[in-house]
Amino acid sequence: MWRAVVAILAVLGACSVSSDVSREIGARCDDQDECDHRCLTGRRFPGGMCSQACDDDGDCPDGASCINLAGGSCLFACAGDPGCQFMGEGWQCLPEPERGAEPDSMVMVCVAP
Repeated sequence: MWRAVVAILAVLGACSVSSDVSREIGARCDDQDECDHRCLTGRRFPGGMCSQACDDDGDCPDGASCINLAGGSCLFACAGDPGCQFMGEGWQCLPEPERGAEPDSMVMVCVAP
């Protein structure tokens, strides 16, 4: 029984994402002035999302990955849809091409389909 509880807690921990949204990354936005760097809008970013430009994961804050959207953008990394619930309705954990990595390398991030 104890092993089952530990296994469940490990899975839940792997599914969590930092919900430390800020003007740097994660805050909702309608335009550039609401973010430190840039505001991503459109169907892939319900309600808008503050982000920053990146060339690889090293340019992103902890808990975020650099993906090949909008010329390189930091998005929250995730392990499953529950890890994106803090972003609100419409966000899912989906594979996206990782920027600055091996060709065809994908990473799971919070984004809309």
